[in-house]
Amino acid sequence: MTATNNIRDIFSILHDGAISSWKGDKSFLTLTVDCQYLAELIDKSFDRFYVELLKVDKLFLETWPNPFDLPVQTLTKLNDIFKAELELLSAEIKDGKVEIACNQHDIDFNYCGGTLTISCETIKIYDQDKNELTVKQINILSNKYWNNASDQLEQDINQRNLK
Repeated sequence: MTATNNIRDIFSILHDGAISSWKGDKSFLTLTVDCQYLAELIDKSFDRFYVELLKVDKLFLETWPNPFDLPVQTLTKLNDIFKAELELLSAEIKDGKVEIACNQHDIDFNYCGGTLTISCETIKIYDQDKNELTVKQINILSNKYWNNASDQLEQDINQRNLK
């Protein structure tokens, strides 16, 4: 269950990021996740993370059709799943697997996103220099970002109220 929780936590923390490329297969799959707002907290020049999935048991994308009257597709081949850039929205555990809600903005595809389902034995995350990070470390980065954003918003509101 720890791997499942880690999958959910990593993809939840990387929300608003996008899976921009991939390499490998279901035994060892590496996803490039562009997430500049978090990556640059490690190093100002960073804009992505690498997520490794080891011994993938389940991996498929159930599409959200666009237009809506088209049938839902279940994409199971890696080339098909990651053909479009998938923007990460949220992640939750359902029936022992992680379901990740994703947007997709390329109008050349007949879907606007979908639910990416993942189950694997191990997940690891690395910064742009390939230094491994723990879930706790990226959670700290995320909290730092959102706390700073909240503080900045509060400052902006207070300044407007003084005018």
